[in-house]
Amino acid sequence: MNTHILKKPYKIGLTGGIGSGKSTIAQIFKSIEIPIFNSDTCGKELLSNDQDTIRNIIHTFGHHIEKNNLIDKEKLSEIVFSNKEKIEQLNQIIHPKVKLKFESWVKQQTSHYIIKESALLFETNTHQLLDKIILVKAPVDIRIKRVCKRDNRTKQQVQKIIANQIDPNSITQNADYIINNDEKTLLTPKIIKIHNILNQL
Repeated sequence: MNTHILKKPYKIGLTGGIGSGKSTIAQIFKSIEIPIFNSDTCGKELLSNDQDTIRNIIHTFGHHIEKNNLIDKEKLSEIVFSNKEKIEQLNQIIHPKVKLKFESWVKQQTSHYIIKESALLFETNTHQLLDKIILVKAPVDIRIKRVCKRDNRTKQQVQKIIANQIDPNSITQNADYIINNDEKTLLTPKIIKIHNILNQL
């Protein structure tokens, strides 16, 4: 928690590795009318529509990822998701713009708190700009199963992605709240409990 930046709306980070179930948690918060900023969706929109971002990425990763003046996301994914250095290069291009869009979005919100959903809160040091952090965890085998089904990827592809993401266990001590999304316990009661605490900030 960063007590020096606490001010309305309180900014809450929601993070977790691929397949942990961040989006499921976010949807439950959304159902109780908490505004959600999805950093990953914002990043994808920049990849599709922001010409400056598109130019920088093609310049960085090569014209072979270009298709009809747009980025071939499948080719870009093949390059970055198995290489930490490439992931960092991509984040350096996209993250500053996502940060600006988030800051602009926050100014428009009137709720007591908002949630920033992002897989990369710690990799991009965004967690330092937030008031509280919710970490979603799930067993690796469940995460792999979810992503294989959702993204039509092979087990080996998902294992590579997980290997290049930050280990959730290494950031547990930095989280204010932890949700274990292991498919064995109900999520909504956990989220309502956190929601009630956050409303007391």
